[in-house]
Amino acid sequence: MLKKIIAASTFMAVSQIAAAQTDSLKTKTDLQELVVKGIKANVNSPITQTTLDRKQIELKYYGADIPTLINSTPSINGYSDNGMGIGYSFFRLRGMDQTRVNTTVNGIPVNDPENMGVFFNNFADLASSAESIQIQRGVGSSTTGVASFGGSVNILTKNLAPKQSATVNLGIGSFGSSRVTLEYQSGLLKNKLALYGRISNLQTDGYRDNSGAKVTSYFFSAGYFWKKAVLKFNMFGGFTQNKLAYLGIDYNTLNTNRVFNPLVNGERDEYKQTFYQLHYSYQINSKSNITTSAYFVRGEAPKFQYYGVFANEYLNLPTIINGTDTQASNAAMTSYRLNQYFVGAFINYQYKFNKFDFTANMHANSFSSDHFLEVQSIDKFNPKFQAGQNAFFNTGYKNEISLNFKLNYSISNKLMAFGDIQFRNASFTYSPERKEYRTIYGLNNDNLIVENMNWAFINYRLGVKHQFNSNIQVYAMFGRSNREPARIDYFKDEHPYSEIKQSDIKHETVNDLELGFDLKFSKLTLNTNLFYMDFENQIAATGSLNAYGAPINTNVGASVRKGIEVEVIWKPNKMIWLTNSSSLSQNTIDNIDLHYFYLNQNTNAYTDTVISKKNATTALSPSIIINQGIKFIPTNWFFTEFNYRFVSMQYLDNSEDKNVSIPNFHLMDIKFGLNLKKWVKYGEPIISVQINNLANQLYTPSGSVMGYTNYLDDKGKSTSVPLFFPAATRNIFVGLTWKF
Repeated sequence: MLKKIIAASTFMAVSQIAAAQTDSLKTKTDLQELVVKGIKANVNSPITQTTLDRKQIELKYYGADIPTLINSTPSINGYSDNGMGIGYSFFRLRGMDQTRVNTTVNGIPVNDPENMGVFFNNFADLASSAESIQIQRGVGSSTTGVASFGGSVNILTKNLAPKQSATVNLGIGSFGSSRVTLEYQSGLLKNKLALYGRISNLQTDGYRDNSGAKVTSYFFSAGYFWKKAVLKFNMFGGFTQNKLAYLGIDYNTLNTNRVFNPLVNGERDEYKQTFYQLHYSYQINSKSNITTSAYFVRGEAPKFQYYGVFANEYLNLPTIINGTDTQASNAAMTSYRLNQYFVGAFINYQYKFNKFDFTANMHANSFSSDHFLEVQSIDKFNPKFQAGQNAFFNTGYKNEISLNFKLNYSISNKLMAFGDIQFRNASFTYSPERKEYRTIYGLNNDNLIVENMNWAFINYRLGVKHQFNSNIQVYAMFGRSNREPARIDYFKDEHPYSEIKQSDIKHETVNDLELGFDLKFSKLTLNTNLFYMDFENQIAATGSLNAYGAPINTNVGASVRKGIEVEVIWKPNKMIWLTNSSSLSQNTIDNIDLHYFYLNQNTNAYTDTVISKKNATTALSPSIIINQGIKFIPTNWFFTEFNYRFVSMQYLDNSEDKNVSIPNFHLMDIKFGLNLKKWVKYGEPIISVQINNLANQLYTPSGSVMGYTNYLDDKGKSTSVPLFFPAATRNIFVGLTWKF
C-alpha cells in the first residue's frame, strides 16, 4: 500500500498543471491569512508572544507531537504518558495545563468545550501541515472558544501554494517509532483553484510497557480564488489507537523497573475526530476586509477499555453466595465511550484607516457530548448481568457566544496603543439517562440534580508599545480574563456523586500585567518580558487523577504567578547560532487549606483534618526552565544543532512536601541535517538524525499523587504517595524528507 501511495504522489509531482502568476501570490497568501487576523497578535501588538514560522517548524519537527515541538519556547514544560512524545502528549504553560490554554486552528477552537482539554494525538502530525504556530503567554489577545487564561496556541495551516509540489517524509526510530507522511500541493489551476492533501501514519511501541500508539491522520484543503476573495475548505483529523499508560509509578518502581505500566489488563482506547472548516475572506477595499468561518467537529471514542472495580459500584449487582463463600461481583472490564458534536461560526471585520486599525469579531458555537460506560465482562458470573449494558449514560451540552472589539491606534510614529474588550456568555446543561438498577454509595446518581449553569464575562486588555528606534522597543499590557469551571471540576469524574450547583465551584479570574523589552540588531535579537499574574479563586490541581487519568481540581482562592522570560538569538558569524529560551518564576497560593483524613487512635475512626498553609508553592510549576541551543552551519548542505534543557524541581501537590515532588533534571539533545541536493539531481532529499536524551539521563518531567484522598498517619505525617511519568532514555529518530 505504501509503495502505491508513494508512486501516486510521484506521478502527481511530475504531472503538468497551469503555472501561477507571481504577481498574484502575495494577494492570495494575504487573503488566506485573513482568517486569523482577529485572533493572531501581530508583531506590533503589546502581547507576549513567540511565533514559529514554517522554516522553524521544519527544522524542529521530526514526528513527536505539538507539545514536543513547542517545548523549547519560554515557560513550556511538555511530557507524554508513554515517554516518547508520540501518542498522548501534553504541556503546561507557566505551570498551567492545557485546559487553561486556548488552542485554535485557523482561528477555530479545538479545546473540548466541556472539559476544555486538547488531545493533539487525535489529529497527530498537524505540524506537517502548519504554516505557523504562535504561542501567546498570559491572557494574550481575545480569541474564540475557551478562555485564554494561561496563554494561547494559534496554529495557521499551510497556505495553498502557487506552484505544484510534493513532499515525502519517512522516519524510523527507537522503541518501534516510525513516521510516514505524504503531501501534495496542486499549485494554482487556471489561476483560480488550488488543492492540498496530506496523509500520515505515526507509530511507537512507547518507552513504557504496553504503551504503544498508532495514529493515522489526514489533512485536505481546497481553495477557490477571485481577485479580492478566497473560499477555502479544510478537512482534517485522524484515527488513533493507544495502549493506555496514564497512571504513574511509585518511587520504588521508578528505581527498579521504570518502564513499568500499572495498566496490564489490555487497557486501550480508540478515538476518531474530524474537523470541517469553511472560510470565506473578502477584501472590500484597501481599508477593510471581512472573513466568515463555519466549522463542524465530529468526535467519537469507540473504545476506552479499562479493567477495574466497577460492577458493584456502578451496577449494584448482588453478591454470589456459594455455600459459606460470599463472592462479590466486583472486577469488570469496561469500555468508556464518547459521542460528540461541535458546530460553530464566526464573522470578523477589519478596518484600517490612517492611525486606526479596528477589528470586530462575533462567534457562537454549540456542543453536545454523550458519556457512557459499557460493561463488557465481569469476573464472577452473575445472572443479572448482560454483556454490553451501560453502567451509566449522560449527555453534557455547552453553548457559547462572544463578541469582541480590538483597536490599534498609532499615537505617533513611535507610540502605539492597543485595546481589546470581549463579551462572552457560556452555558452548561447536564442530562442523565436513568438506570433503575444502579446506585453508588447508597445514592441513585441518575436522580441527582445538576443545576443548569450560565456565566457572563467581560474580558479586556489595554496596552502600549513604544519604538525608540528600529532596534529597540518596549511594551506594557494589562489584561483581565475570566474562565468558567470545567465539567470535571464539578464532577471529579464522569458523573456526579452529589447534587451539583453552579456556586459549588467559583469561576476564576486572572489579572495579568506584562512588561516587555525587544532588542534587534544584525547579529543579536533579544526579547525579554516580566509578568505578574494575580488570580482570584484559582482552580488549581490537587495533584490527584481520576479513574480516566484526568486531573482533579479545586478552588484555592488567591494566588500569584510572577517571573521573567527571555528569548535570545545571537549570530556571531554565518556558521554559528546561539539561542536561549528561559524562564524564572515564582508561583504561590496565598492561603490554602489542605484536607487530610487522620486516624484517631482512640476511636479508630478517620476524622477530617485541615492543615492551612500560606504562600504555598503551586503544584507542577517549576521555578526555572532553561533551554540553551547551539547551531552550527558550516555549509549550505549540512547543519548540526545541540540543545540543553534544565527544569527545576516540581511539587506534585500543594503541600510543599519534598517527598511528594519531582527532582530537577538536565537534558541534552542533538540533531544533524544533511541536504543531498548537491548529489541528487531529482528533487531535494534531506536526511536528519535526531538523538534525544544524549546523556541517557533517567528523568521524569511530570507526575501525580496516588488516590483521591490524602491521609495522615498516627504521627500526623502525610502518607501521600508520589507517582511519576518517566521519559525515555537515549533514543534516536532518523528521517528522510524528499521535496519535489
